[in-house]
Amino acid sequence: MKQHKLIQSPENAAPHRRYRTIMADPPWDILQRGHRGADQHYPLMTVEQIKNMPVVDLAEDDAYLWLWVTNGSWRAGYDVMEAWGFTYRSPLTWVKPRLQLGQYLRNMTEHVLFGTRGKAKVNFRAQPTWFIAPVQEHSHKPEEQYAIIERVSGGPYLELFARRAQPGWDAWGNEIDSNIMIPGYPVPSDAKHLRQEADQPRAAPEKLAT
Repeated sequence: MKQHKLIQSPENAAPHRRYRTIMADPPWDILQRGHRGADQHYPLMTVEQIKNMPVVDLAEDDAYLWLWVTNGSWRAGYDVMEAWGFTYRSPLTWVKPRLQLGQYLRNMTEHVLFGTRGKAKVNFRAQPTWFIAPVQEHSHKPEEQYAIIERVSGGPYLELFARRAQPGWDAWGNEIDSNIMIPGYPVPSDAKHLRQEADQPRAAPEKLAT
């Protein structure tokens, strides 16, 4: 499948910016359907759709990736990380102090797969592989993630599939005013950015010397 190319929105981002740290929370379609599944809350994406996002173009040569996976999509997460140009390094597990649903066992965890590319070095080596944080509304990841990520890996920072703005981070997602546009992966804020681009005055063409 052909990979899509990245373009920047005209107002929200510096042109051609690449990111040292990328965090992504994809809407996996694995074991997420049913009357209480994630498909009741937002559109899902196949693994192939996620793999073909141009994250390799978004990342600096030496970069970090934090990829959220569910217990059911963990294996697919390895494939996505490789397709995006990163090497898996370690898991980070969010322990939820409340009993959740599950296909076989009751889920009380979600996981972030941590990966690197190039010569990216970890800034803080005392970070445990788990943390405890309260459960909020569906798919709301804990705010503690930002402190952990910023402690371990440097900026500039980008969150993919973001739902809330985070100070110091650029964002792209279906529920937020995004800083970038990705052709083939439209989000509602694209229309506004395209209108702004169309309204910008164009320079008059130079006259040829006679």
